[in-house]
Amino acid sequence: MNIRYIVPGPMSKTSLGAAELERRHRMLKRWASPETVVTICDAPTGPASIESAYEEYLCIPALAEAFVAAEGDDVDAAIVGCFDDPGIDALRELATRTVAVGPAMASVHLAALLGTSIGIVSVPEPGALRRLIAANGMRDHVCGIAVIESSVLGLRDDVTATTAKIIAAAEKLVETGADVIVLGCMSMAFLDIDDQLEHAIGVPVVNPARAALGVAETLVRCGLLPSKRAYPTPPKMLAGASLQQLTV
Repeated sequence: MNIRYIVPGPMSKTSLGAAELERRHRMLKRWASPETVVTICDAPTGPASIESAYEEYLCIPALAEAFVAAEGDDVDAAIVGCFDDPGIDALRELATRTVAVGPAMASVHLAALLGTSIGIVSVPEPGALRRLIAANGMRDHVCGIAVIESSVLGLRDDVTATTAKIIAAAEKLVETGADVIVLGCMSMAFLDIDDQLEHAIGVPVVNPARAALGVAETLVRCGLLPSKRAYPTPPKMLAGASLQQLTV
């Protein structure tokens, strides 16, 4: 089984550099099943991080190209490396054999198997996330979203301070009724503090990178692909156009 994690922006060109991409790759390989081959790539262009709806839309063309390239490499499943699941519907339209997994919905649906009221700790303004939750019919399952003060790229500047902020935000969500917490940012996922958070707040904590990876593996093992009734191939591509030929 081959799974690719696609960062929808040029992470290797940011202050985090290629070393961060490789660090995340090592963690994904550690979390994957023994028979799973995990690769990672970042899009060559796009926003350095996604902290707004505008940046989410900006990342989609390069993300789509990276996804089509993954299909060409016979990748069985591709994970979008952003918690807002940018472009996930488009990727499923483009897919012919590769499962496209968005970490937000993978995590929220998994969390719904663990509890009855989900709290999400996020970083940017959560408008896009709220719309995603509503569009997928999960609004009644999510009791609240807490936003900590940090940029996405700044989460690793002081991991101890970031962890304290996440714990404080999660505790407030638990106080208001959450019985399971989802980390609403992929940079949070790769802090690898899940066990520490669970011990501190006393409820399950869903890591979106691990959740997306597990869902991707399960879908591939089950031989399942998204319905083409729900995600039909773009008509111009059915007529023979390439992805690049969809734009003038």
